[in-house]
Amino acid sequence: MNRWNVERIFFLGVEDRFREIVLQPARVNVITGASGTGKSAIIKALDYCLGSSKCTLPAYVRRHSVAVGVKWVRGRDELIACRLIPGVGRNSSEYMYVTTGKALDLPRRVDDFEGRTNVEAAKGMLERAFGIGDSSESSTLQFQKRDRATVRHVTPYIFVTKEVIDSETVLFHGLDDNRKANGIISTMPYFLGVSTEESVAAERQLRLRRKELEAETAREDAKRSNDNLLKQRARILLQEAHEVGLSAHPPADANELELVESLKAAVSTQSPAPHYPSEGEVAILHERRRNVLAEFNRTKRSYQAAVVAARESAGYESAIGRQLDKLRIVEHLNLDDVSASCPVCQSPTDEGVKIATALKRTISTIRAESSSIQRIRPQLDGKAAQLDERAQELSGELRELDVTIAAALARIKESQRLTDLAQLQSYVRGKVTYFLETQDDRLLAPAKDFGSLHDEIARLEGLVDVANRRVRLQRAESTISQFASEAFAVLPKAQPCIDAELIFSSREPRISVAEPGAAGAILSMTDVGSDANCLAVHVALSFGLQRYFEKEHRPVPGLLVLDQISRPYFPNRTAQAAVKPDSKVRKVADYADYADDGDDDTDGPDVVSISADDEDFQAMRQHIDFLFSEVDRRDDLQVLLLEHAYFFDDPRYVHATKYRWTRASGEALIPTEWPRRSDTR
Repeated sequence: MNRWNVERIFFLGVEDRFREIVLQPARVNVITGASGTGKSAIIKALDYCLGSSKCTLPAYVRRHSVAVGVKWVRGRDELIACRLIPGVGRNSSEYMYVTTGKALDLPRRVDDFEGRTNVEAAKGMLERAFGIGDSSESSTLQFQKRDRATVRHVTPYIFVTKEVIDSETVLFHGLDDNRKANGIISTMPYFLGVSTEESVAAERQLRLRRKELEAETAREDAKRSNDNLLKQRARILLQEAHEVGLSAHPPADANELELVESLKAAVSTQSPAPHYPSEGEVAILHERRRNVLAEFNRTKRSYQAAVVAARESAGYESAIGRQLDKLRIVEHLNLDDVSASCPVCQSPTDEGVKIATALKRTISTIRAESSSIQRIRPQLDGKAAQLDERAQELSGELRELDVTIAAALARIKESQRLTDLAQLQSYVRGKVTYFLETQDDRLLAPAKDFGSLHDEIARLEGLVDVANRRVRLQRAESTISQFASEAFAVLPKAQPCIDAELIFSSREPRISVAEPGAAGAILSMTDVGSDANCLAVHVALSFGLQRYFEKEHRPVPGLLVLDQISRPYFPNRTAQAAVKPDSKVRKVADYADYADDGDDDTDGPDVVSISADDEDFQAMRQHIDFLFSEVDRRDDLQVLLLEHAYFFDDPRYVHATKYRWTRASGEALIPTEWPRRSDTR
């Protein structure tokens, strides 16, 4: 036995619980079960123990088990890879336990695990055991991580998951993940035996050296031209310096020395830094303008009040003058000698004296008011004139402040423009300075000798041998296509796949269906129609690749895990097929996946009755016959079939069925009586 197979998959639970799945190497192994029993979790357990960066085990498994392990065998060689299972919502474990040897005992407790190391180192140990990577340790070529084939790149060839089994778009497990697809495609030539890790690294180095030679040759050609690289660069820099005002326009006939001297002068030119108003100074001007404007408004109001008062005093003076003129007639009366008797009857009376006294008092009052008005009115006129003059002064000051503020804002804008210009000038000075500091080493150096670079490229071309690689890749693709077509010929299918051949291409990767005859079309996976045709293509390709890996002794384990190949034939999980009471029937298990894998049909029956002459049953039987016959023809190919279907009357199938997990029996991947972990939600 020259290829690795899986002998056991085991789980450890709390309270020293232990569960192992025992498989037979180089044989067909079948695990059947109802929905929610954990069949699909077996693939996730294998993947996790192959160094997956993420634990995708279902929640039930993570809540009831603490560790998982896989025992690989190859003849007498054995390898055990174990890993702790994180609780729900936690990241994967950063450590693995890997041991190799002969007659290894399975650890039944976590404390018995040996070979603790980090995940990267553990993957390296698996790669050395599987034979992945170049055996030569003397190679000095360096390659990036994406160029290197790892144990993670074998999973597309050993897992045929439910996402792949009948898909029109996903050819291999992992190709639907952008983070994995590039690595799968880039390492496929290595697993096909077309290239080695050293040749991949050599191909990368060859591309880099060719680019380097191209760049250096172009630089030397520019130096040898009439307008060499030094002059070109100097002219460009002087033109930039001229545009920002640091130098004059470079002369057309200037030589290299003159251009360099002009650049030095441009660097030494320093412009004086003028003072520009700041935003704070503009704020002070605005505050002063607000104060002047407030005073101007007060002065205008005072002036208008003074004008109104002067106008009213002039009217009052006119009225007083008219009254005074009317009373001047009294001056002709001798008011001081008014008789105390009636001038008619000579009887004594004091009315005349009272009237005379009142007239004299009125005349005195009017004269006093006339005198006061004549004294105050000039003062009012003077105050109005003074206020008017002050208002004119404040108006002029406001205009001056407005002009000052506008000028300050304009200068601030100009300062911003000149600041940008200064920055641009500093940037140009920096470029010129760098040029002057490096031109002796980079631009005035003598021509390079490319002899060593040409020798290196020739050596790498010998390692890569592109033409040979292309022929070898075509040969590998042709061989795989032949093997896959042979398998495809005996698998059940419908039009347009009848008598068709498969054509495999690793560059995309892609598989095409070639119809028979010269007029036959080349069909893509989306053209083949039914899910049954897609299933036949995937099964044929998977076994064609395994046959190629065995023939070419490639470092891919001899394991093929198929997840429910009956999916296209019995998609209805709950409907009971009609059968005659006396007809011969077969029991085909219900088609549901593990509940934690996203299946929502966990309440359907364990089995669905299908008549023996049912077309879907016959097609499914053809697939089963193919699995057994193909494994019998191979020396070390192990097939693990995860199924709902159980064929009671097929002795091969019954013997190959290692476990049957039904709801009636209560059996499952993780026993239902296992206690739940206390450290997970």
